[in-house]
Amino acid sequence: MAVLLVILLNLVVTLLFFQREDKHNFLFSPYAISQNEGYRGWIYAHFSHANWMHLLFNMITFYFFAPVIVEQMGPIFMLALYGVAGLASDLAVYAMRHKDPRYACLGASGSVSGILFASIILYPQMELYLMFIPIGIPGPVFAIAYLALSFYMARRGGDGVSHEAHIGGALAGLAVTAVMAPAGLQPLFAEIQRLLTF
Repeated sequence: MAVLLVILLNLVVTLLFFQREDKHNFLFSPYAISQNEGYRGWIYAHFSHANWMHLLFNMITFYFFAPVIVEQMGPIFMLALYGVAGLASDLAVYAMRHKDPRYACLGASGSVSGILFASIILYPQMELYLMFIPIGIPGPVFAIAYLALSFYMARRGGDGVSHEAHIGGALAGLAVTAVMAPAGLQPLFAEIQRLLTF
């Protein structure tokens, strides 16, 4: 139920974004926040998406990985993590972009990255599949590659994707789950050791 609630909220806000003329009120502008403005956009941006593909990609990822968290940690933890990862993604974006009045972003990618990384911490034996890659990628390997690529792309820039948000959300998901999960990082370390000795 909690998973479907989040998806429905993202769908409703995205539909509003598509129909409204005041689209700036659905965007997170770090510069505006630095000027004590744009708070409505800061909130709405966590649930609004640029287009159907953007929404679909985020919600499919969320749909497949959030249940891992709900099953092991409960729906309240999952919802709280979604919010914390979103805030962490905002902090990362703000730290790097608050002096740029032209920069704005939207989407649930930061929160979804947090959910993805939390699920890898809780169930590190999982394998992830990407389009055009016919073999499963071990969760820990995917996590390392995801962060490395995100840092590289954030530094390079110019592709219209808020990689800073992905990094902030992913690290928040990792840190919060490592602290709150009963087994901490032990399952992850055990899986990494297994992969290295395979």
